[in-house]
Amino acid sequence: MFFNEFINNRRKELNMSIDELVEKSGVPKGTLSKITAGISTNPTLSTVELLCSALNCSLNDAVGYIEESKNNITFSKAEIDTIKKYRSLDQFGKKAVDDILNDEYERCLYIEKEPSIKLRCSLLKASAGTGNWLDDEQMDTIIVVDTPEARKADIVIEVDGDSMKPEYNNGDKVLVRLQPAVEIGEVGIFIMDGNGYIKKFADDRLISLNPEYKDVYPTEYGDFRCIGKVIGKAEIAE
Repeated sequence: MFFNEFINNRRKELNMSIDELVEKSGVPKGTLSKITAGISTNPTLSTVELLCSALNCSLNDAVGYIEESKNNITFSKAEIDTIKKYRSLDQFGKKAVDDILNDEYERCLYIEKEPSIKLRCSLLKASAGTGNWLDDEQMDTIIVVDTPEARKADIVIEVDGDSMKPEYNNGDKVLVRLQPAVEIGEVGIFIMDGNGYIKKFADDRLISLNPEYKDVYPTEYGDFRCIGKVIGKAEIAE
């Protein structure tokens, strides 16, 4: 339970972000998040060594910190009473307490993180190049940082391609407010002849911001409709 404190403190001393530590250590972000949050209390030795190496410290440094932290633990009377009560419970009572404790622990960890909200996210991408099929039913959920734009959004769609550079790059996740039309000059998500596009709307065509790509012109008898307006980029919550 003290290794997470060691990692967090050492990372802050070096002014190193989680993403930087992931890149330097090679430890998956999901694994690292559980370790730093104290959810994973028994990381493998190889993982510990990778993290220590990335943080420019030795395994002995980590062990020394953990041992010192253990020696400095003190318990209040209320905590001691709680431990006594817990030890008197049968296996069902202990499981019930463990479940509640874990739920509340994760809730508090969530509160300490940057405020976030949950949005629907398309499993298929809006092409900024050649076009991909968008199916409104093919949706998952995604947790994004809570911003004024995110609160106005209905769905999140990932950009596929670079014809909307430099404003929207390949892999960006954009916030979309569902609406049947957008104003001229606004960026929207469009369906044309079965393909999904993120483009800037003009009176007679869809404009690509990247001059290396041609604009897209709707056909006279083809299927053309607006899905919604792009109101910003989504920042994925850690």
